[in-house]
Amino acid sequence: MTATADQLWEQFHTQVIKPGNCLHCGACAGLLPKKVRFVETPRGPLPEQTTAFTQSDTTPLRQAWAVCPGRGVPYSSLFKHLKRSPHPLLGPYRDIYVGHSGNKTIRKKGASGGTLSTVLIHLLETKRIKAAIVLQQGLQQPELATPTLARSAKEVLAASQSVYAVTPMLTILADLDPKGGPYAFVGLPEQVAALRMLQAAGNKRALAIKYILGPYTGTNMYHGAVRAFLRGQGVANDVAIKRLQWRAGDWPGHLQIDTKDGQTFKAEKFYYNYLIPFFISRNCQIIPDFANELTDLSVGDAWAPTYERQGGGHAVIVPRSSEMANVIEEMAAQGKLTLDPVSLEKALSMHGHMLDFKKRGTFIRLNWQAKLGKPVPQYDYYARHIGLARVMVEGVLALIFTIGRQPWARWLITHLPLGVVGPAFNYLRLAWKGLSKPTKRKGLTSLMLAHRPQPQRWQEITGA
Repeated sequence: MTATADQLWEQFHTQVIKPGNCLHCGACAGLLPKKVRFVETPRGPLPEQTTAFTQSDTTPLRQAWAVCPGRGVPYSSLFKHLKRSPHPLLGPYRDIYVGHSGNKTIRKKGASGGTLSTVLIHLLETKRIKAAIVLQQGLQQPELATPTLARSAKEVLAASQSVYAVTPMLTILADLDPKGGPYAFVGLPEQVAALRMLQAAGNKRALAIKYILGPYTGTNMYHGAVRAFLRGQGVANDVAIKRLQWRAGDWPGHLQIDTKDGQTFKAEKFYYNYLIPFFISRNCQIIPDFANELTDLSVGDAWAPTYERQGGGHAVIVPRSSEMANVIEEMAAQGKLTLDPVSLEKALSMHGHMLDFKKRGTFIRLNWQAKLGKPVPQYDYYARHIGLARVMVEGVLALIFTIGRQPWARWLITHLPLGVVGPAFNYLRLAWKGLSKPTKRKGLTSLMLAHRPQPQRWQEITGA
């Protein structure tokens, strides 16, 4: 018997929203814009029904349910659909570079050497796309980011830099004209996964997106982090924000918040990361994709002493499709990108800590959730042979995050001066990385993945 719209929505609540599995991608609201919207909650932006469903809502709601990444992602099926062979840690790749924009202004303005902005501008200038779907901070409200269509270099640059607050990107599906493309899309791994599933399902708006790009994505935060930071500087909640920049200034950048009463507050990137244990978002803890493996092009900061000493902004650049590899080479030949090939081993070493957090930590966390009898996202692979020492490391992290979510802990952190808590957190962060590194890196590069095919889920997505 086919489920009704109300029954499908109940499934969302019981299997995705209530147990904390929503990845905040926005696809359900993008497919049903008149019936579903995202609202801010203490657990991040969550979908909410606005009016009663009718029979005509059943088909789009069924598609939203089929592609919901909060239920898990059939990665193997998607890679096969894309005709790509993945590496266990990095995903599919054609080439691996360290590089940056050839334009000094764009390079300085961007978060990771301005690479993504430069590629989007090139795609627009060469008429390969008509618009880029990007996330822009402060477009509607200074404190919030909003998905938007960038149709010019100026509009692309207005959306440069990272945004570390969870935002449902795929709500913009409702605004896309299937005949108005081709488009490019920049999104997080879970958003890209939902979009790839929609493309496999034959969704016309999703198929109008020709190029999918995205950043490496480790941890993200809920919106309360910004206000917590300001309260720590003695700023009352009723003082309005004029401008928020997550990575202002020279690479790696700093948090900068300008308030409407004329004050400016800054914090170095590795100092304001003290907010992560208190406001870390759930979505980044339950998806095993760090390197944005389903994109055509993914980019991440090049964290290596050589590049950090040079400054200016360097990125690991990974084209994953043959067409995108050609685009990247074309841009390098024209001086739009500076590219230096690097080995797989070197690229992986720059992000070993976070690759482990995703590729092994995710499955430890999900295993604990399943043992509590709660629904968990189902992926079609899992990490094999995770040792007890690694599980114990994850236990320490879980304790830290559990304490950080407590109201008293969040209150305390907002009443400590940044000059104390920032350096203290950075010291503890480095000490923890040094202490846990042998355990977290052990066996990582030889990680074995066990596959568990999900033919029923793939059939649900494609209708085949």
